[in-house]
Amino acid sequence: MQPKDKSKAPAVDHTVMILDLLAASSYPLTLSEICESTGIAAASGHRIINTLIEHQMVALDPSRKKSYCIGSKIFQIASTIYNKQSIIAFFYPIAEILKNEIHKSIFLCVPVGNKVVVVSKVESSLSSVFNIYIGQTMPLHVSASGKAILSMRPEEFQDSYLLAEDSLQENNPETESRIRDDLSRAKRLGYAVTNGEIDSQVSCISAPVLNLRNEPVAAISAGISGEMLNPQDARDYSKKLIQAARQLSARIV
Repeated sequence: MQPKDKSKAPAVDHTVMILDLLAASSYPLTLSEICESTGIAAASGHRIINTLIEHQMVALDPSRKKSYCIGSKIFQIASTIYNKQSIIAFFYPIAEILKNEIHKSIFLCVPVGNKVVVVSKVESSLSSVFNIYIGQTMPLHVSASGKAILSMRPEEFQDSYLLAEDSLQENNPETESRIRDDLSRAKRLGYAVTNGEIDSQVSCISAPVLNLRNEPVAAISAGISGEMLNPQDARDYSKKLIQAARQLSARIV
């Protein structure tokens, strides 16, 4: 692995590291604990923490002396973004029906830049539990949901995306060719499939959700535990999945 280039904005990197650490922690952390976990110098950590407090991104937690937690501004920003996803309210009843029809856990993903983010899920009690969570982020070309969304984008968008992905430029040209074939197949069939997207024992199948302008705004996915999903099983699952995606599409302006 090549060494990471020296950051041009270390203060920004340190800020993100601190916010990530506080968000993941189950209890408030002191400055020394934050600096020890992140490797940030105490003086720098102190300055960043104080600035974040001023902006309400971090708050003092009264449950533990001189400790810090995520601030109210983070929740305000998250709530604003969440409320813009009006599609989520329509997703739940459709996902509940789909879950009961195919007995698999169902996920809703939306594109954010060059990534796809899990924004909602409905778990099936009959489906094996696997590691996918709300907020999980994956590259568009790696996930079934991302490929379903990317397949409905114009070729110019696909070209620009593939050209900008550093990981693809570093790999064998055959990788890009395979992804293009996957996108072409997904557009033709109306769904995309990946194996090992979440872990080595899980396959995913996903169908795009379109707005009135036929633009992909989300994707509905089903997680399937076990061996690689064979073409016949994929076709069987896809019938209900595509129907659910169309129902959700009909509710979007």
